[in-house]
Amino acid sequence: MGRFRAGQQLNGRPVALEAWRITTGDPEVGKAVAELYGGTPQPWETTKEDSLEVLTDTDSVKVIVDGPDAISFRMALYGMVGRPTHACDGVEFTDPEDPRHGQPSGCPATVQERRAAAKAGHGPKPDQRIEFRLADAPELGKFRLMTASWDFMKSLESPWRALEAVGGPALCSLGLELVEFTTKSGVDVAYRKPVLKVLGPAPDKAPALPSLATVTAASAPF
Repeated sequence: MGRFRAGQQLNGRPVALEAWRITTGDPEVGKAVAELYGGTPQPWETTKEDSLEVLTDTDSVKVIVDGPDAISFRMALYGMVGRPTHACDGVEFTDPEDPRHGQPSGCPATVQERRAAAKAGHGPKPDQRIEFRLADAPELGKFRLMTASWDFMKSLESPWRALEAVGGPALCSLGLELVEFTTKSGVDVAYRKPVLKVLGPAPDKAPALPSLATVTAASAPF
């Protein structure tokens, strides 16, 4: 029913946000999330169906994740038409419609080499998605967060194990965490990264438990 985003485009440039931006194509969903988290539904320029955006006032929401299968991962390189020209698991091509399906993808062995290839524009990046319902309004349906974070890729095992331990729908928090540091050249850098915390079974199953796992991810695609 919508997407959670950590940034937006302003004057053609990506800008990180301090609170969640939620996009949807359903006016009723836009109104509902605005009432829950602040902001006002308004149109934004896009060719996708989620043509309404809500710039919320909150940097953390409670969500319900229906098990480890709600988190998906692949490596992908997108072409001009918005479809991946390369989709793999880091070892083999995984797109069933690709004639190369099941064949070696040719990706470098190390994360450092993969990052360098992606930065140069000729290698795939992580393409990760989390699907969830809003704990405050699960009846609205499922939402999605998409991220190309390399850090999230390296941390995937942790949420999978935590969700498996819950054994059913899990109550989680999805927040934007501030990161600040100074580079070796003396430049101050600050940004916010999505953080998913698995708290325990969803409320209709049992009260929330102390955090089982924390997963961080760099800013999601705008």
